Amino acid sequence: MTKYTKSKTSLIIGRWQPWHEGHRGLFEAALERAEKVAIGVRHTYATDGKNPFTFDEVKEFIDKDLSEKFSGKYDVIELPNITNVIYGRDVGYKVEKISLGEDIEKISATEVRKSMNLTPVSHSVEVSERSKRFGHEGGIIWFTGLSGSGKSTLAKALERKLFDKGYNVYMLDADNIRDGLNSNLGFSNEDRNENIRRVGEVAALFANAGFIVLSAFISPFNSDRKKALNAHPKNFHEIYLSADINVCEGRDIKGLYKKARAGEIKEFTGIDSPYEVPKSPSLEIDTENLTVDQSIDELFSFILNKIPLK
Repeated sequence: MTKYTKSKTSLIIGRWQPWHEGHRGLFEAALERAEKVAIGVRHTYATDGKNPFTFDEVKEFIDKDLSEKFSGKYDVIELPNITNVIYGRDVGYKVEKISLGEDIEKISATEVRKSMNLTPVSHSVEVSERSKRFGHEGGIIWFTGLSGSGKSTLAKALERKLFDKGYNVYMLDADNIRDGLNSNLGFSNEDRNENIRRVGEVAALFANAGFIVLSAFISPFNSDRKKALNAHPKNFHEIYLSADINVCEGRDIKGLYKKARAGEIKEFTGIDSPYEVPKSPSLEIDTENLTVDQSIDELFSFILNKIPLK
């Protein structure tokens, strides 16, 4: 069954190299005229220095800008290098030029690229080639839940099971990242947000390289988890490990809850800092009542279904 509906849809076509404020204005104008917008990306990648971004990179730019506010209101589609739009009479749709005003129309993608100081380097190995080599697509399994809910325990055991099955897999654990890449970050809200942002970008790099990434972080805020998803929307699966805080506290071998209740650790999630339960996770595992083996079996079946070996 096609993913498209019979919703009235506007079409905008461009190179979007990169997507910028003017393009967003065009999108919003197109959405005013219909129920959804199809954003066509012309296949001009690497034809010259003005087209450095691949379709996947362009889609990421668009999703980062639009997905939070306009989820479900647009589709990004890859098109040939369309140079002419030809239509006959009574075709049932309108072809229209939209004027966005001088300030917006002066925005130049070339100048945006210069301001970014970016000269993206294309890979000689395509994502599809990596998938063929490894026998599966890359993706991100994003564990979230209170401290003590089982994130690291399950990620570690699942990494072994997937590896033995033949998957290209790697676990990103909170303590390891804090000890290295993010050793300069503290635990203020700003630093926590930056911690998850960096992890999302690293996970995306691994996923683009063809890995199944198991990310084990509390990541208590919906907005931060959304950013991680936007960094690599394809095959991103949010796994909520649900367990009552009293159960998690009883498993606390590091003594973190005890220190938090004694005031030795400030802004500890679940004690004096909130945890926002995912609204619609890809999968919820009841780690309060399921054993580790039962949880692993459920996770393993989920991944085999979502990212199967070829």
